[in-house]
Amino acid sequence: MKGFFNRLVIIDVTDQTIDVQKIDDQTLKMYMGGKGMGTHLLLKHNPPGVDPFSPDNHFIIGLGPVTDSMIYGSCRYGIFSKSPLTDFYGESYSGGKVAISISRTGYDFIVLKGSSQKPVWLEISDKDILFHNAEELWGKDTYETEDSVKELCGKKGCGAMVIGPAGENLVRFAVVENDYWRSAGRAGMGAILGSKKIKALVFHGTRQRTFHDPDQIRQYSKNILAEFKDHPATNVYRTQGTPVMVAGLNNAGAFPTKY
Repeated sequence: MKGFFNRLVIIDVTDQTIDVQKIDDQTLKMYMGGKGMGTHLLLKHNPPGVDPFSPDNHFIIGLGPVTDSMIYGSCRYGIFSKSPLTDFYGESYSGGKVAISISRTGYDFIVLKGSSQKPVWLEISDKDILFHNAEELWGKDTYETEDSVKELCGKKGCGAMVIGPAGENLVRFAVVENDYWRSAGRAGMGAILGSKKIKALVFHGTRQRTFHDPDQIRQYSKNILAEFKDHPATNVYRTQGTPVMVAGLNNAGAFPTKY
């Protein structure tokens, strides 16, 4: 299906094994990638009533059909799991550049299950998936961790998702960081990686999505940029960031404590 690789990979962190699976077009048409497909996979794989810190709680990284395209906002990825903060369905999203690196591995979804006995960091590419010892990284903050794993990976253009001491210590609102200050900040996803003893994930590859009408995408993205580049809402986000949404989301009951 255009816009997808039709592939997901299930990584068993306990056994350090991988299982690459095909996603059929009908499933993608029904769930359309992103949140729809991520939620479908979570409901499919998670046992009813699973503890969020159990090895059986799956941690799912998902992309959409316009990832790594010119469309404004297509640089985001989603994480789906059972939240340790709410003990309920959890989702969290982040921007930056790492979604492009994830996409170029050739997977639409990456599913993590199980847990490691010792700290590890994962290197996921279009060629292989490797487990690396992360004991020397354990305890480091997110900035130092990101620098370290990218240097250890040694691949130009690689992207990383990392946790800090909060995630390691299972703080229930711990975040996942990428590109230094981009945060998948909702629902305690960093704590789930910590429970699996995963300090970081690094992504690189050369795979490219195919789109039905690249010329139309190019024109659409130009139109959107022209219309919203200097829009007041865009300027507010540019100068104040997502904290500008705190009051509105709280009033709407959309913070994870009310989720």
